[in-house]
Amino acid sequence: MAKISFWVRIIAASLAAVVMSASLSGCSAIKLGYNQLPEISSWWLDNYIDFTDNQAAQAKQALKKLQTWHRKEELPQIANLLVQAQSMAPNNISQQQACEVWGQMEKRIDAVAQESSRLATPIVLQLTPRQLRHLEKRWAVKNEDWKKDWLQPSAEDRLKKRLDATVDRFSDFYGDLNAEQIKLLRQQIEQSLWSPEVAIQNRIKRQQSQLVVLQNLIQDAQKPGFNLAQAEKTVLQLSLQGVRPQDPALLNLQLQLEQQACLNFSQFHNTTTPAQRQKAQRRLRAYEADLRDLI
Repeated sequence: MAKISFWVRIIAASLAAVVMSASLSGCSAIKLGYNQLPEISSWWLDNYIDFTDNQAAQAKQALKKLQTWHRKEELPQIANLLVQAQSMAPNNISQQQACEVWGQMEKRIDAVAQESSRLATPIVLQLTPRQLRHLEKRWAVKNEDWKKDWLQPSAEDRLKKRLDATVDRFSDFYGDLNAEQIKLLRQQIEQSLWSPEVAIQNRIKRQQSQLVVLQNLIQDAQKPGFNLAQAEKTVLQLSLQGVRPQDPALLNLQLQLEQQACLNFSQFHNTTTPAQRQKAQRRLRAYEADLRDLI
């Protein structure tokens, strides 16, 4: 994906729930979005799975339980992480410092994935071959849309799209960027290890693998001696494939991309002015206040 602001990744990950994470531009939007996550996520899942009425009710209930757990267990930790980010904002930071913060956020993502997998597994085991075919078709449609966005445009148009999005995100936190800062962002994107050709190949490969695992899991559920705890672990592995692929080559690429993102962010942050850093600090403080209001 296009490189995004380090702070935006923190905010987005803090609102992760089951299959979605919200990156919201305004403080009031965070409160509104977070409180509506069970309904929004239920609708999003139904669009991909085409739940039966009974499954839809179970999914909505599971999502409400997940939100209750997340509000109590995770939001305080995310708010504390934002305090740490605020203390870092006025100063230069290193690649290691950036990666340490992201590493802490990944632990929170893992915690959400583990709890959501536990709640989702009973519903996953009810899925039918028809619903898996529906999921496969929805993925195919989304893949074609993705190709239109990232493979059909010229390389220069793709670069412009990524640069515009990145400038918008950084400007939202730091204020207006100067020409040198925009030039740096462009250079970072040009040197990025991410490519749409590899990304779509890995995306399709991951989807195909997930379908096979789901088919086998649902079939195994009908056999004597079925182990629910093992099924939960399998669902957890599926939910984390996007951030921690099991394929060694894909995992290595993912880790390299994360290291590059940390380096890029630290390089950019170290070019910011005191006024820009103050704005970023105020934005982080506002997000922290909103999260504490939600607890």
